[in-house]
Amino acid sequence: MKSDIFFFISSISVVVVTAVLLVIGFYFIRLMRNFYKISKILRNCAEDAEGGLREMGEHIRHSPLFTFFFGKEKAGKETSEEKRSRKTI
Repeated sequence: MKSDIFFFISSISVVVVTAVLLVIGFYFIRLMRNFYKISKILRNCAEDAEGGLREMGEHIRHSPLFTFFFGKEKAGKETSEEKRSRKTI
């Protein structure tokens, strides 16, 4: 009789624990999908901002006021884009 009660209680507890773990897993997967979508959006925004900042930097470097204060670029000096293209990962 005692063993029947033990097996009944343990089987109920296994079912309850499994159900709880499934619910937690379901919400965890949803959370990770949301993080993935958010990181994808942020990555795209960062890439867009990087391009805009590069363009703005080029406009500033070629502006007459910048050239007046800081002089023209030296011919032997590498630009940041050339350095970036040389980098190997």
